[in-house]
Amino acid sequence: MNQPPVSLTAGARWRNRLFHRASLWSILYLLMMPTIVGLIVFTYFPNLETIKYAFYKWDGSLTEEFTGLSNFIYAFTKDPRFWNGFGLVGIFLLANLIKMWPSIFVAIALHRLKNTKWQYVYRVLFVLPMVIPGMVMLLIWKAFYTEGLLNQMLTVTGGMAVLRTLDSGDYGLPALAGFFQSTVYAWNGDNWLLSILTKPVLLLKAGFGSWWGMALWGVALLVCAKGLPSLKKRWLLACMVGITGMFVWGSLHFIPLVAMAVILPEWLMSKDRHEAQARIAWIAWGAMLGAALLIILTEVWVTPTQAFKEGNPPWLGHSKLVIPAIVFWGFPWVGTVGVLIYLAGLQNISQEVYEAADLDGVSSLGKVFRIELPLILTQVRINLIFMTIGTLGDFGMILILLGPSGGPDNVGMVPGLYMYNKAFIQGEMGYACTLAMVMFLITLALTFMYQRFVKVEK
Repeated sequence: MNQPPVSLTAGARWRNRLFHRASLWSILYLLMMPTIVGLIVFTYFPNLETIKYAFYKWDGSLTEEFTGLSNFIYAFTKDPRFWNGFGLVGIFLLANLIKMWPSIFVAIALHRLKNTKWQYVYRVLFVLPMVIPGMVMLLIWKAFYTEGLLNQMLTVTGGMAVLRTLDSGDYGLPALAGFFQSTVYAWNGDNWLLSILTKPVLLLKAGFGSWWGMALWGVALLVCAKGLPSLKKRWLLACMVGITGMFVWGSLHFIPLVAMAVILPEWLMSKDRHEAQARIAWIAWGAMLGAALLIILTEVWVTPTQAFKEGNPPWLGHSKLVIPAIVFWGFPWVGTVGVLIYLAGLQNISQEVYEAADLDGVSSLGKVFRIELPLILTQVRINLIFMTIGTLGDFGMILILLGPSGGPDNVGMVPGLYMYNKAFIQGEMGYACTLAMVMFLITLALTFMYQRFVKVEK
């Protein structure tokens, strides 16, 4: 005779569920174990060793002497060559911010294709270049510069004549840079028209200490507008930036700007706080954009190079052409990974949003700035963080293009390449670890700023 099934008690059922769950977890962790071990051995352990040896005088093999904070003190007080490289990194960051836009517009164009078949074809075409290794791409671009292919293309298309004109000291880019940098005619009154046109620019630069100071104050105002609503915190931020500016640039003009950074937000916030914050944010972004343009105009190509007269300039062998050559690298600046990331964000936009925009009469260009760009800011932030990390830490491109010395007159000596020279050429491994820690902290601060201010308002 069949016996009735014995019902399990609540405790037994709980033990069975726990056993099955523990078995599942064990299988999952066993599958993950190779990845976890690889991360610990090849990623976390070297990084912890970097932190350790940042406080040592270490040559990588025999010499190992604990020196405390002496490496950091030397880096911050007695090594201007390391910090001078950040000016070049700042120029590359500004250039890379511009290079992000072609990928965004290409992603929008692909997203708007009505034919799904052609959408698939174009996506495949954009993925195909990923098959080519990055090192091969670098060598192709190096040959593009050194074998004369770029010069031939410019000569055939007429671009060489344009560059010859821009390089002119009479009315080219160096003349424009000299116009902004000139102080002789601006103050002695010999040329009243030039004085009227130049004085505001010179007063602007004098007030901020430098164009980098103008960019710094744009960041400070942006933080005041969005991140620090209280008056006490804004005073603290303004004083810190002002004191830092006086030490860095040696300019007493930062003192009135401390008051401006506090009075301006208070004045704008007197009626509608949200509207005032938006106004301050626009002023801050405008200051940073203006600083970026003035930095590029007055610090990248400031004197005639005389390299375009013969029509065969040595792009990687001329100290005045190295930076423009690196900025031009990768043209037309459409990155495969960036396009795919933007496409993933665009595909999440509901079709109802586009239909509502059509009913409101929004143009195609209006949809870009009112719908698509605001709704893919999360993807823009991801690419912005990756771009910043790559620009600050990567030196492989410059090493391949220019060599370990950074090209003629060490003009391409970015902090990452300087760290490489200290570690593997001069044998100062401990000091190189210190420089790596400093670069990590700077990257972390910029990443936090992106996370804080580049976001979608839900």
